[in-house]
Amino acid sequence: MRTINPAATALLASIAAGEQVPLVQLVRLDLDETIYLTTAGHAISWDGQTWVSGGLGTLEPIEDAEGDVMALQFSLPGVSAEQIAIALTAAVEGKTVRVYDALVDPLTGVVADAVLAWTGTLNVPGLDDGGTATVVVTAEHRGMAALRPKPSRYTNDEQQRRYPGDTSLDIDPATDAGPVAWPAASFFKQ
Repeated sequence: MRTINPAATALLASIAAGEQVPLVQLVRLDLDETIYLTTAGHAISWDGQTWVSGGLGTLEPIEDAEGDVMALQFSLPGVSAEQIAIALTAAVEGKTVRVYDALVDPLTGVVADAVLAWTGTLNVPGLDDGGTATVVVTAEHRGMAALRPKPSRYTNDEQQRRYPGDTSLDIDPATDAGPVAWPAASFFKQ
């Protein structure tokens, strides 16, 4: 379990007292070049990085139900030609995305603390080229890897994992087979 720092704890106490404290989400896309985005209306500095308000449009609510792991979808409306180039040319599929919930001090505008809320891998982005170009990206929660069925390999390692001590698959055809005896040349001269 992760604990938050004293500044964030004080902000949580302020929220409990009824004060309005901004909560923003920070999105980190680990592409060839790491991209830092925020849902705030301005750039935010946290963890030694500047998280830019790159027009991060919708970010679906992060909700996990029992026995189900939800995917995440977010869109970047009005993207620039540079962002479109990254979405279409960079290898995006399988790259990591992290979403942090950050508490912002309303007096100073500084992030008190951010907690990792969601981690997953990106799918292939889609481009909606309408009135304003929008890049739509979906991401799969990292827990999905644990829920997928594992392929069965008919190997000695798997047999040992499932049935310790069973040596029925502990064979090596190159060394376990008997030697092949070729007849002498005189055998064929009759």
